[in-house]
Amino acid sequence: MKPMMLCFAFLVHANVLVVHADVASAEVPFQFAAPNTRAPDDPDVNGLRFSILHGENESIRGVDIGLLSLSETSHLSGVSLVLGIGKVNNEMSSGAAISLINIHGGNDSGLNAAFINRINAAENAVNFGFVNVADGETLLDIGGVNVSKSSTAQVGFINVTKEIKGFQFGFVNIAENGFLKVFPVFNFPKSAPKNTQN
Repeated sequence: MKPMMLCFAFLVHANVLVVHADVASAEVPFQFAAPNTRAPDDPDVNGLRFSILHGENESIRGVDIGLLSLSETSHLSGVSLVLGIGKVNNEMSSGAAISLINIHGGNDSGLNAAFINRINAAENAVNFGFVNVADGETLLDIGGVNVSKSSTAQVGFINVTKEIKGFQFGFVNIAENGFLKVFPVFNFPKSAPKNTQN
C-alpha cells in the first residue's frame, strides 16, 4: 500500500506544480494546447508542450509534440515532432524540427527534417526534405529539390543556389558562382573564397 500512496502523493504534487507553475516561475514544465486553449496559459514552456490542431507560444525549451497541428513558437530549443506544420517565427537553437512542413523565419541550428522545409537561414543546420527552400545561407541541404541563396553543400536531384561554397552533387546543379553555372552530377565554386586577412 505504501508504494500506491507514494505514487498518489507524487501525482498530486506534480499536478499542483503544473497548475500553479505560473505562480512559481515564468515557465511551465507541461502545457496542453488546442485552438483557443493553452493550459496552463503561459507563453514559455520549459519541458513538454502537447498540441492538437493548434499551439502557440513565445518559447519552447524541451519537447514540442503536435498532432494534426500548426505548432507555432518564436524560439525553439529542443525537439519538435509535429504531424502537421512546425512554425518557428524567430530562431531554432540547438534543436531538431521534424514535421510534415517546417516554416522557419529566423536562423536555425540543428536539424530540419520535413517533406517541405521553407526556412529563412540555416547556417548551422542540416536540412533534410523532399523540398528545401532557404532565403539565406544554409550549411547542408539534402533532398529532392534544394534552393538557397548561399550554401556550403547541396545533395539532391536538383540543386540551385546563387553561391556554392563547397559542392553540389545531383542530377542538375545550378550555381551562379559554379565552375559552370549549370552542370550535371556535380558543381563547385570556380574560385576559392578570398582571404581578407593581411
